Amino acid sequence: MENNMTERGKEIRPEAYQQNYEQFRSLNQIMWQIPVLAMTLTGGLWFGVSQILDTPLLVSVLLVTAAVGNITFIAVLHRFRHVMQCYLDWLKEADRAAYVDASPSSEDTGLGSRLARKNMGVRTLFSAMLGWAAAGSIILLVGYWIDRGSALNMNRYQSAIEYYDRYATALADSYEAVAFERAYPFLINRLSQGSLRIADIGAGTGRDAAWLADHGHTVTAIEPSQTMLTLAQRLHPRQEIQWVSDRLPSLRDAALRGTQFDLVLINAVWMHIAPADRRAALDRILELLEPNGSAFVSLRLGPADAARGMHPIDPSDFVLTAEDAGFEVLPQGDFPDILGRPEISWKVFELRLIQ
Repeated sequence: MENNMTERGKEIRPEAYQQNYEQFRSLNQIMWQIPVLAMTLTGGLWFGVSQILDTPLLVSVLLVTAAVGNITFIAVLHRFRHVMQCYLDWLKEADRAAYVDASPSSEDTGLGSRLARKNMGVRTLFSAMLGWAAAGSIILLVGYWIDRGSALNMNRYQSAIEYYDRYATALADSYEAVAFERAYPFLINRLSQGSLRIADIGAGTGRDAAWLADHGHTVTAIEPSQTMLTLAQRLHPRQEIQWVSDRLPSLRDAALRGTQFDLVLINAVWMHIAPADRRAALDRILELLEPNGSAFVSLRLGPADAARGMHPIDPSDFVLTAEDAGFEVLPQGDFPDILGRPEISWKVFELRLIQ
């Protein structure tokens, strides 16, 4: 009976060999299609992203799909190659004489030659290519959101400038109606002690700059809205005022290079500075101050009007950031809105250089 089973095994061996051989060939052909499918998927999704950059949710979905798809293809590729290796091992055992061994030999000394003959070298190269496509998709996703965040911040700042350009004349009436003493009650005593060099950042209609100039101080009035700046120069022509068109966080106008001030006023400005730019703005303020100088910053507390280019403000976060930048932070008080808006209040801080 044992002899009969042996004879029967010999009869079916060619059929089994042929069946496994054909199965191996089929898997091999499919494996070579995986990179083609992956690149088609990735290229199509990347092209789709390039056409819908203004739709962030869909952009994110497509790029995540590209990354996950390529990672999935890597897993499928590894599984296919494992199964193929099982078939190769069986074919080798079934017919060692006819089996072609493509493993590297001792004669293959070159890197290229050894890589070409390396066991599962093709799978490794394919996996690296798919991994690169997946990583590229993630890099594109991160870069997209970084660029979008920067663009949104810039758009908000631009919205603020456009708002003040458009409504400069209408705003001037309410701004000019407020007396300096009412806006800065905590500064009156200090300003009466002698002439100071003062920077008024966000000078608006020039109300504050004019008062300071009239009281013996030398003022640099800085305003990013060209319409507002022109209006300020017309309303308050003073030789003691130098008018500058610039804005935080950069303040790189030639008139400000190497210049330092005894006092810097930043009133009703901080809400227009994007959170990501606030540390840079504080660093620039620090550069503008004389060693014994001070900066006074007012924080607008209340709803942030995005249409006017405003961002939310957290006073505790401001204090921590200012201290980290090298300032001693001194609270100057809480104040109601001087224009009578009940939903808005103000908190003022003095910033001094840590000696």
